[in-house]
Amino acid sequence: MTELPRQVQQEITQRLTASEKEREKTRQYLQQGELLKADSPERIEKRKMRLLANQRLTMILSKENREALASSLVGEAPKEAQRALERQIGGNDTQPCWFLTRGTELRRTVGRIHIRDASRRIGWGTGFLVAPNLMVTNQHVLDSLETARFSRVEFDYEETFEGEVLLSAIFDLAPEIFFVSHPALGGMDYALVAVTDRARADSRRPDTNLAEFGYNVLVREEGKLAKGEMIHSIHHPEGQPRQVSLRENRLTALQDLWLHYETDTEQGSSGAPLYNNQWEIVGIHHGGVEKRDSEGNILAIGGGHWTPQMGERQKWWYANEGLRISRFVADVEAQVRAALDSNAPPVADRVVTETGHALFEAMLLPSQDRAVPTPSPVVQGDGSFFPQSSPGRFNPE
Repeated sequence: MTELPRQVQQEITQRLTASEKEREKTRQYLQQGELLKADSPERIEKRKMRLLANQRLTMILSKENREALASSLVGEAPKEAQRALERQIGGNDTQPCWFLTRGTELRRTVGRIHIRDASRRIGWGTGFLVAPNLMVTNQHVLDSLETARFSRVEFDYEETFEGEVLLSAIFDLAPEIFFVSHPALGGMDYALVAVTDRARADSRRPDTNLAEFGYNVLVREEGKLAKGEMIHSIHHPEGQPRQVSLRENRLTALQDLWLHYETDTEQGSSGAPLYNNQWEIVGIHHGGVEKRDSEGNILAIGGGHWTPQMGERQKWWYANEGLRISRFVADVEAQVRAALDSNAPPVADRVVTETGHALFEAMLLPSQDRAVPTPSPVVQGDGSFFPQSSPGRFNPE
């Protein structure tokens, strides 16, 4: 894991302090069962329209409720239709089974980043694929073009139910093809970088093709999340095997650039994807703030003083912050346009080649069928795996 610079932590603390009343108000609406009041009518309408456009939710909302919500504003819809929408936004404990299968598919798009310098590994992070051969993480994870050159990303580093570890595949990054970032300090804290098509020869699955893992579709339109709604994350906390955080994270405040959400008892890894209940990307995890006592001591889970010997997982986290994905898409698109403008001055640590631009254009495509990876390889008794990687569709090397 890589540490956030102290100044960046201070910026997060200031924003979370500013949103404290908003977050508390959201929690009150949750406790009162009045979730539709937690967000503005305009945002509730946007959320309604996005949910109604999702055909997978037909059985959950019922035909009658869908028709009632489609034909009027939420505030003017019948109470039963409002309650159905509220249950959907609030996180119904009963989910369709595709919630599990879709999450299982998309987990393979999330990798463990080996942050390296010229000679050794210096930290861990999390990144996720958003196009063929294109991955996003935090800028404080890949803080420069030079760091990206030496760093790597590992997919399928995961434990099975029986306690065995899947055979993972490690890929080099290709910032000489594409690298666009925004600073952590005073900025959006993201890095978008190309990934090579074939796994390293020294990984446990040499020559695996990156296309096997699929990638996430990014939606720039708003309406993917309302305050009080669940946020899920797939990540590699402290460089551990891939893990998932479900249901105990709720969006409690919304700023122009940032999502503020509750956290469970474990810190999310830097650069992890944030998903809604429909497994749409809503943000990029950025950082969290620990709970402290009146003297400024970090608290451990349960209320005692935390010490470094306890490990990061024993910290008591106050709240988390993530970059809104709609803001990320808009900003990186503007940066790519500027990079392609022959009259614009060059920017350090920004590379957009012709090949990289083609990858970026693929990231902007709206198709929902692009992101389905092949099934996970199964560890066999002889150490082999199945299935084999699929043929490569694109090779930036």
